[in-house]
Amino acid sequence: MKKISFLLVLSVLSAASFQSCRKASTESEFTEFEIESADGTLRSGGIYLPKGISPKDRLPVIYMADGLIFKECGFKKMMDSLVENKSISPVVIACSFENKKTIPNYNLAYRNAEYVEALARNDNNLARLFENHYNYFIKEFIPYVEKKVNVSDSRDERIFFGTSNSADFGITLSLRNPALIAEYWCYSPVYSEIKDYGLISTPTTYRVCWGAKEEIGKDDYFADLMKDIRKRGGTVHSWVYNGGHDREWWKYWFSEELKRRFPYNK
Repeated sequence: MKKISFLLVLSVLSAASFQSCRKASTESEFTEFEIESADGTLRSGGIYLPKGISPKDRLPVIYMADGLIFKECGFKKMMDSLVENKSISPVVIACSFENKKTIPNYNLAYRNAEYVEALARNDNNLARLFENHYNYFIKEFIPYVEKKVNVSDSRDERIFFGTSNSADFGITLSLRNPALIAEYWCYSPVYSEIKDYGLISTPTTYRVCWGAKEEIGKDDYFADLMKDIRKRGGTVHSWVYNGGHDREWWKYWFSEELKRRFPYNK
C-alpha cells in the first residue's frame, strides 16, 4: 500500500503541479510536494523555478535542507529580485522541509535527530531516524527533483545549502557520499563530529560562515572544525560575520554566495 500511495503522489504531481515546467515560464513558481518515504513517513518539500526558463534549460540546482526557511523568511521574493535585476543567472532551489515536531520521550525535534549524526551514535532509535532521513535525501528527494524538473545531474552543478543542524547534515553528507555534490554552503554548523571519517575521495568545496556572537564559538569549535575538514582534503572558504545564530544573516550570505557562484551572463 505504501508503494502504491507513493506512486499516486508522483502521478498527481506530474500531471498538475509541474505542468508549467513544459513551457517557458513568464513568472517564477514555488510548488510544494509530498513524498511517502520508504520508511512510511510523509515528507514534504518545495521547488523554486525562476522566471524566464524554458523546457530546454538544464539548470544548476541548490538542494536546501531546513527548506522551510525558504517559505518563512522571504527567500522567493529575494530570488525573484536577484533574477529580475540580473544580479544572478537562473538557478533552481529544491527545498526539503524539516520536521519540527518533538520526538516522543525525547527533548529533541525530529529535525535534530535526522540532521545530526553525532546524536545517533549511542542511541539506536536516533540512529534509525538519522539513517532513514539520510536515505530519503539521497535516494528519494534528489531523484524526485531530477525527475520533475530539468535540473542538471552533474555533481559540479549541484550545491547543498544548510543552516545550523542542517549544516551539520551537509558536512556528514559530504563525507559519507562525496560523489554526490561538489559544493556545500554550511552556515553555523553547531554539532559536527567528523573524527571517524578519513580522506575525502573526490574534490569537495565548503563555504562555511558563522557569527562572532554565537555561543558555541567560544571554545574555537568552528576553527577546529575547519581544520578537521581541511585535514580530510576539503577545500574550505570560511568567514565570520558580526552577528549570532540568525536567519537574516544566513539569508544575506546566501544571496551573496548566489552572486558569486551564479553571476549573470547575457
